[in-house]
Amino acid sequence: MKQIRVVLVDDHQVLRDAMNLVLQTDPVVKVVGTASNGNAGLDVLLRERPDVALLDIQMPGRSCFDVISTAKNLLENTRFLLLSGFFNDQYIQMAMKLKIAGYVTKDEPAHKVLEAVHLAVQGKQIFSQAISERLTTVDKSKNLFAEVTVPLETLSMREKEVLIHLARGASIKEVAAMLNLSAKTVDNHTQRLMAKLDIHSRADLVRFAIREGLV
Repeated sequence: MKQIRVVLVDDHQVLRDAMNLVLQTDPVVKVVGTASNGNAGLDVLLRERPDVALLDIQMPGRSCFDVISTAKNLLENTRFLLLSGFFNDQYIQMAMKLKIAGYVTKDEPAHKVLEAVHLAVQGKQIFSQAISERLTTVDKSKNLFAEVTVPLETLSMREKEVLIHLARGASIKEVAAMLNLSAKTVDNHTQRLMAKLDIHSRADLVRFAIREGLV
């Protein structure tokens, strides 16, 4: 069988080491690069051009969503999998809009991750049960991707990323550096998202992001 080249991006060294060992128990799979943050992860992805990229959701630097969005435009043969302990509806929506190959929670057994890698290179999708349940229904009556009018849904993907970083305590300049944007562009995104959410202070932005489960 053709070798499957994998890149791991996660800010926890122990998890990266453990996943490295797990993946390499499969003679077909080879981990060709690892990174501990979004910026370094994007660099490794563009350098190694793997078959599969496994990314955590919450990590320093560029968000996983920004990394995937950028890399997908440059790596047409790479499939992207999220491996995370976080699976609130907003993260699921943001991930699915990027047409990822799968979303596996960190409480799954190791063989599920290997299964996800193999299915990804076959062009298939795999989701943990918790993710599948959220994809199917919300409150047993509303599809997760149905039209909704809650304020968060008025934000673009980029505005949500800016919101997440600001809520984590990053400054406008720091967000600009992480997302490879100008400070003016980030400030413009910030002004737009505050207007859309009818929020007028940084503290209220943080409270909103926490309430919505983004941080």
